[in-house]
Amino acid sequence: MRFLESPRRRRRLTLATIAVAIAAPLIYLGVHYSTPGSPENATGPAIRDDSLYREPKHVPFTADKRRAIRKVLARFISTAVARRHVADSWELAGPGLRQDVSYKEWSRGEIPVVPYPAAKHGQGAWDLVNYSYRNKVGLEVLLFPKPGSGYSLATVDTDLVRGRDGRWRVDYWMITKFHGPGETAPADSASAFGEGAPNVHKLPGKANARSEQQAAEADASAPDVSSTRLDKKWVVVPLALLSLVIVLPLGIGIAVWVRNRRAAAAYQRSR
Repeated sequence: MRFLESPRRRRRLTLATIAVAIAAPLIYLGVHYSTPGSPENATGPAIRDDSLYREPKHVPFTADKRRAIRKVLARFISTAVARRHVADSWELAGPGLRQDVSYKEWSRGEIPVVPYPAAKHGQGAWDLVNYSYRNKVGLEVLLFPKPGSGYSLATVDTDLVRGRDGRWRVDYWMITKFHGPGETAPADSASAFGEGAPNVHKLPGKANARSEQQAAEADASAPDVSSTRLDKKWVVVPLALLSLVIVLPLGIGIAVWVRNRRAAAAYQRSR
């Protein structure tokens, strides 16, 4: 035990023991109460999963397809959109618009299509082709208002699908933008601002999915109140660090006091 006979070595051993005694609980607390994070937020290399979604193959927007779609759009606008003989537009609507809507409701005008006083001019015309698949086409359609209706030119986002019978149908319809001020309406006529909210029954299919996505994005942007609450377990770590500031000088002081006492006792024995 000659190693412990040296006062310097005993002092160093005492300090090392105190440091280990303090650091060990801190390391244990840090490892025990730390969280690895949520697996849902884990990041990593992008992995392609073809089982989830496969984009259809793009095909040319041929002249025959354009003529067929233009006729369907013109009839749909003159009936469902303009609210004239709405029942005739039942056969022009795809499964996305028909979802959860009965024929009687459709005939009464309770349809997921915003009414618009469309003029005959330009019915079925579009200004942009978003995509063209074999059995589905996405377009931006232009709506021209009747003179004096109070409405302005509008852009509509629409999708058309082709059924097994080979007929094209409007599967999605949503006004996305009005261009410029509306035309002046006569005092005794109903305008866009005097009719009130349109009689929209439901917004199924793609329209409903988009509204749910917007609501999810709004909820995601809101502050998470629950995440601001401090976990009680993390209070232990600051307290442990604070105790380190107190315990370490105290331990050094005790070690120096013990050393001085031993030196004084050794001096008394040597006299």
